[in-house]
Amino acid sequence: MDRKWLISIPFTILVLASTVSQVTVWASPEGPFIDIYTQKEPYSGRGLSQPSDAFAPDEEFILYANVTYNMAPVSNKLVAYVVSDPEGNPVATRTVLTDVTGIARVSFTLPPVFGTWSAIAVVEIAGEIVNDTLTFRVGWIVEIISLSTINENLQPQTEFGRGSRVGVELVIRNIAMISKNVTLTVVAYDNSTAPINSLVLNDFKVNPGETHVPIYCELQIPKWAVVGLATVSANAYTAPLALGGKPYCPEVSARFLITSGRNVSVISVTPSASEVYVREIVNIIVVVKNEGSKTETFNVTAYHSTTAMETQIVTDLIPGTQRTLTFSWNTSGVLGGNYTISAVASPVPEEIDVEDNTYVDGIVTVMSPPPVSVFPRELLILGLLVAAAIIVTIAAIILWRRRSKKSSLPSLSWAVRALLRAHELRIFWQSIMDPVANSLTLWLDPKRL
Repeated sequence: MDRKWLISIPFTILVLASTVSQVTVWASPEGPFIDIYTQKEPYSGRGLSQPSDAFAPDEEFILYANVTYNMAPVSNKLVAYVVSDPEGNPVATRTVLTDVTGIARVSFTLPPVFGTWSAIAVVEIAGEIVNDTLTFRVGWIVEIISLSTINENLQPQTEFGRGSRVGVELVIRNIAMISKNVTLTVVAYDNSTAPINSLVLNDFKVNPGETHVPIYCELQIPKWAVVGLATVSANAYTAPLALGGKPYCPEVSARFLITSGRNVSVISVTPSASEVYVREIVNIIVVVKNEGSKTETFNVTAYHSTTAMETQIVTDLIPGTQRTLTFSWNTSGVLGGNYTISAVASPVPEEIDVEDNTYVDGIVTVMSPPPVSVFPRELLILGLLVAAAIIVTIAAIILWRRRSKKSSLPSLSWAVRALLRAHELRIFWQSIMDPVANSLTLWLDPKRL
């Protein structure tokens, strides 16, 4: 007595705005009937031999059997279940009575055996044995199939310099019959296992089916990252962890190499003075370093504000070493004011991190020449000599007068000696005055002023 029948009602579901699916709704036929299905609505497997939506390993698996006779529920009927793994081996067998609504319910946790499972429910009604089967898949509902590192042209690459960006390609799939929103995290770790960068994609929609969905992203490698073998890992969650999300699948990782790359930098700029007068020389000490992995030759230019003062060539600077350069700035012809001192190293081929190629030190103030002193050193010496000559002359006069009282002849002899000494003093005075006069003439020269 085979009187099973069904009613098929089309129902449109938008997937990627263009995919049309059809939901089949089943009605109980006349006579004995059993329909087995799961809790996975709307794709629970209702209807004869219909598949159910997928299950994750260790997820609770609930089976329902709807038993009717002439479309009316049948209670207190023994329903036998057999659940088989992908190899066809019976994993669970259960027998359950139907309730007043004609439903027999059984549940258990699925073991982590991936593949397509099957379930069958059997019942005897009015001397007739009827059954129904369904299939369902067990696996990671959303799974990261692969992860690889790529360059900016989306081509595979496994070596990246510090300061560059490592590209990441994820391939993900959804084995469910409905779309899933996924929270994706990608984290890169350097050779010391320190996390160096990460990103999070929330509410990333993965459509159903076996189609592999590629996802592209990139992570900046900081300059302080440890050189050597590095790791990038990706995880998929049902929601952000802070909101109670849990993993969809195991973590997936890939290895790549972090190198120093090609990178030169200016690490210090030091002027010899912060304040100078016009026409004075300022020495600029510049230290450059090769922070890359290849020997480099490049130019270094020193600037005062936006004006280049000098360019020098650094040749054959080996990786990890420094070199000190000295630039001389002659401030003759420079207007008084504040000048910003900086140095710039020209980028080398394939250099990515060029921010450290420029170093700005600070301000050097150039001042106008100081005014001419009204009391130069030569005039001070002249004044001291004049004072000394006056003192000596007065002392000689006093001494001569005292001796002249005692005798005129000795006085004459002493007077002669005094005249001779006065002549010597005049000669000495002239030897002093000539250079003083010359110096005074030079200092008071209108052209100098």
